[in-house]
Amino acid sequence: MLRPLPHRGDVVAAGAVALAALVALLQVRFDDVWSHGVNLAYAVAAAAFVGTLALRAPREGPDPRAYQSALLATTLALAAVALVRLATILSDSAFDGGGTFAWVAGVLALLAFGFARARNSALCVLLGCVSLVVALAGVVDWLFSPDTVAAFRWLLLVAAAAFGLATVAQRDRRPSHAVALADAAGVAALVLALTFAFADESRTAGPGAGWEMFLYGCGFGLCAYSAVDRAPGPGWIGALVLAATTFITAAGDKTLIGWPLVLAIGAGVLLVVGLRPSRPLPPPPGGGDADVLDIRVER
Repeated sequence: MLRPLPHRGDVVAAGAVALAALVALLQVRFDDVWSHGVNLAYAVAAAAFVGTLALRAPREGPDPRAYQSALLATTLALAAVALVRLATILSDSAFDGGGTFAWVAGVLALLAFGFARARNSALCVLLGCVSLVVALAGVVDWLFSPDTVAAFRWLLLVAAAAFGLATVAQRDRRPSHAVALADAAGVAALVLALTFAFADESRTAGPGAGWEMFLYGCGFGLCAYSAVDRAPGPGWIGALVLAATTFITAAGDKTLIGWPLVLAIGAGVLLVVGLRPSRPLPPPPGGGDADVLDIRVER
């Protein structure tokens, strides 16, 4: 009963998602009606039920199927609901400080990385990385209570760089995990760019050339990685990073000196190198000697 059949896996996953939506609805609608203990009990029961389905689903290859990934993600979503309810019980409010963020996100990160190891799930790697960054941000807020976002920006920079290095390390051994790590690096870079885009300082002096260089490097690197490895996720995130970075740099001085000149030179060099004539020409994709051999065989 608690072992989904592969040919019914999609139906089971859809039911689990509907169950998670029901739990979230009940949490909000009956927040002031039912006690915190009751709300915590059915949230934990739902998370345990879906988690059992996810872990007992039969393996059909090195990577989990789509319905198995959906079950794992739904389990993490239900666990997040249960942890928020538990935080409400343990404190006056659900999130009264960075310490609460730290332990809630930290537990989610451990759970996600555990699922990633048990089921070889790249999606859980991504969710675990995001939860880990949130947990570290909670630790920074709890220990130092910074008045500005500068500390969090440096945390996001370190996280993006660390995930980028991990992507390179896992690219040959675990390609799917490498893509997830690249996505995590892109999310960290995108959040970093948004901290500048929605700050008042972005309208005046701007974030500085160093930050802009890092963000442009992340955006172009993600797009290049997406094109080379044919992974769409990093490409979309990289495009968002480039859009946010362009919005930030556009608020600078009205001059062609600086990033306009750098981008123009970079675009010109790459286009000239890519479009230069080459002799002898390489064989066209899908053609070459194989087509000639087929013609000879037919003759």
